[in-house]
Amino acid sequence: MSDVLLLNPPLVRLNNPVRIMVEAAFVLIAALLPAFVHSMGWNGAVLLPMHWTVLLAGLVFGPLGGFAAGLASPLLSYALSGLPAPAMLLPMTAETAAYGLAAGLFRRLHLNMYLSTFFAMLSGRIVYTFMFLGLGRISGPITGFWQKAFVPGLVSAAIMLLALPLLASLLGNVLQQRHDTVPKN
Repeated sequence: MSDVLLLNPPLVRLNNPVRIMVEAAFVLIAALLPAFVHSMGWNGAVLLPMHWTVLLAGLVFGPLGGFAAGLASPLLSYALSGLPAPAMLLPMTAETAAYGLAAGLFRRLHLNMYLSTFFAMLSGRIVYTFMFLGLGRISGPITGFWQKAFVPGLVSAAIMLLALPLLASLLGNVLQQRHDTVPKN
């Protein structure tokens, strides 16, 4: 297998039950992981538990799969656990939907996995910032908001930037091979 396919497989279409189940698993994991993190006493702003699977969904399944995971995950999480807090639900839903959509769009534009991940992360944070600006919830300098909102998660973001492209490549290749080897009727 060429390095291009190994590190940058084609986007996987959501066109069979296994792939749809993987997408549903992304949503469920993203919805439940924040409650688990908080129940362990860990800081969600540091670990960014929902971001991982939403970005992964966009990298593997493209813009539609990423957007669906990003839109559904915070809403399902809130319905199941009350997290994120009501004041955070709208900004976080917009942010995660932007993550998933952007990851898939950048992949569709044939950017490599690392650039797609980086630009998707940046896009989500820009949307998050604009949501807070639009809701009138930023008082003081924007740099103070960014420091409070984004600095705690920088280590997790760096790990995501390194790990998610590899995970997406592995999963994308597995899902492609599984589809390619399934006999057609």
